[in-house]
Amino acid sequence: MEITNLNHNPILRELLKNYVLRMYEEDSNTDDEHLLMEYNLLIRDNRLNDLFVEEKLINYLNDGNEYSG
Repeated sequence: MEITNLNHNPILRELLKNYVLRMYEEDSNTDDEHLLMEYNLLIRDNRLNDLFVEEKLINYLNDGNEYSG
């Protein structure tokens, strides 16, 4: 299944946005087109797990706890 629109994937959009902001800092572009390009790049390079690591980091920073739930 190929994702071509982030309108129905707000959680994925937010994860990608946070990932892009952390990785590229001031050079980041967080419009949907660029987020989808980054998502496809992660898939191509077999690095989709980086989004799960990003989520874990965000949860840790927000909650001060490695595992939220």
